[in-house]
Amino acid sequence: MHQFSTRRALLALASTIAVVATGASAAQAATVSVTGDDGNPVALAPGAPAAIRNMSPNVQIAFPPASAYYSSTVTGPDGTAVSPTQTCYLTSPTTRFIDFRGNGNYTVTITNYAKADNDCATPTSTETYVFTIASSVTLTAPPTPFLIRQPNSFVSNTLSLPVALNPGASTYDLQYAPGGVVGADGAISGPSTPGYVNSTTGTADLTFKTPGTYTVVARAKNGDFTSPWSAPVLIKAMVPFDLDRVTFPDSRGPSYRLTGYVREKTLRGKVSLAMARGTKGGKYKSLGKVSISSKGTFTKRFTQHKTGTYRLRIHYAGSALAPAISIVSKVRITRHVFFG
Repeated sequence: MHQFSTRRALLALASTIAVVATGASAAQAATVSVTGDDGNPVALAPGAPAAIRNMSPNVQIAFPPASAYYSSTVTGPDGTAVSPTQTCYLTSPTTRFIDFRGNGNYTVTITNYAKADNDCATPTSTETYVFTIASSVTLTAPPTPFLIRQPNSFVSNTLSLPVALNPGASTYDLQYAPGGVVGADGAISGPSTPGYVNSTTGTADLTFKTPGTYTVVARAKNGDFTSPWSAPVLIKAMVPFDLDRVTFPDSRGPSYRLTGYVREKTLRGKVSLAMARGTKGGKYKSLGKVSISSKGTFTKRFTQHKTGTYRLRIHYAGSALAPAISIVSKVRITRHVFFG
């Protein structure tokens, strides 16, 4: 009977000690949050990682009034400290500024000590919180081909390419190249042109020297580390089909030789020629099709017996480099030919 009572008393004492220890740990449990993408704190819970895109977050740590001393570390995806270590601090609200070290898991570790343990010799509990940074950039290509310049103009058009920015980025990298090939790291392999991302407008203003299909990629930066390169977008840059001039080298008639000089010497293909009498109305009569030469010219001989004012229509059917267009010029045929 005495042994049974003693055993019950020991079990009760052990249970009391366990309750006290658990109560002390629970009382010291920290409240931890991280700056979210919208600038507001996101609460962290042990065993439940929070996902953010913010490349420049802060970690906020707070304790209940009954707490005492603590130490804390914050490490990045590679295990390197991303904030100065706190060793044996009195519990009070604190903010830890985080250095971005790439996408991945960031771990906050808090070690608690008893109120009387001012040397922090014996930990009472350890808490671990994890948040994941998944920074990224997204580009949106224009829905239609982009015209490098307007017809009959030498002024370059500027494409304002939409860029979905990443919170907390300090700057951005952008590359684009005609026929660019993306390498294993997501960047463009070979020569490329850098572009500037305006973080105020969320756009990158791009100009193109030559027609072609351009590959564009971008990434966000913070310090020495970056987000992954964006998925590449393709921009079809085109030039207008326009003419420097059209001439009639021989103008005695009734047989005439027409020569057109294309402003963009890289264009190839055929043009369809037709003439109609008068300045409006009247049916066009086909003069046939001719090819654009390597010098950017096309030539066609035709016969026109009647003099007067005509409309000359030059139609380009379009190609990978230039959209289709019809150009109409007024022509006055006498026994000499004049453009009016």
